[in-house]
Amino acid sequence: MAFTRHEKDGILYYTSPLFDEYKIPHFFCAKLGGVSDGVFSSLNFSSVRKDKCGNTDKEENIRENLKRALDIIGSDETKCALMKQTHSAEVVKAERSCFDIFGTRSDFPPCDGIFAPYGGNIDTVGVKTADCVPILLYDLKNDIPCAIHAGWRGSVGNIVGNAVRLIKKEYPDADIIAAIGPCILDCCYEVNDVVKDALFSHCDSLGIKRSAPEACFTESYIKDGENKYKINLPRINAIYLENESVTADKISFSGICTCCNSDIFFSHRASGGYSGTQLSAVGMRSF
Repeated sequence: MAFTRHEKDGILYYTSPLFDEYKIPHFFCAKLGGVSDGVFSSLNFSSVRKDKCGNTDKEENIRENLKRALDIIGSDETKCALMKQTHSAEVVKAERSCFDIFGTRSDFPPCDGIFAPYGGNIDTVGVKTADCVPILLYDLKNDIPCAIHAGWRGSVGNIVGNAVRLIKKEYPDADIIAAIGPCILDCCYEVNDVVKDALFSHCDSLGIKRSAPEACFTESYIKDGENKYKINLPRINAIYLENESVTADKISFSGICTCCNSDIFFSHRASGGYSGTQLSAVGMRSF
């Protein structure tokens, strides 16, 4: 089922019908409706990406953009945690809010997955992307939100499986659903044998049949004397989710390619590496 498109106060964002069914506050933002300019125009959340002159976006712009986006789900930076994303498979528990980080001029935790434990001061977690895969998880039993950044390394390295196992370690009765948001799709994403071999090796180590990862490569060809492949990153993450007993009916896909739709999404590939990042976030339900 396709994601639902929304607009609020100039901000374009999408939601998963699966998450909407369970009244889970969440969004996958596009790049419209913020205050940043230049290559970061306009709803940018990155403080480290640079333009062609080596300039980064201003902190005041990022905080205003964060305020506008989080208002969609009734949250704010005192209740939201983000990450210093490092293209790893590391997942951590949220401990400090964006407000704490900005206020102390310290850094976000180095990881690519973050979840908020029930009963703490943080009830929202988010992930920044510009072609990589944003994945939101939610434990329906214990109301635990989780946000994951999955580039090719995180996807192949099974960061989503790490996140599910970590949540289940703390909450053994967890009932997890997943929403896989807008990212670069196989129509635009080309990889080589390094990625293919790494995926096969990891799947083999988990006892996943070769037919599953093989189906993630939708096209193969030789380019400049090297084997090249078009790859479906969302499908890789779904394979790992299903391996952790998150069944297909509990996984939703946006089906939106950020590179094909760079007019409304930041895309690292389409911009030649000069762009901001959009935010996807999920919060705890309140009844």
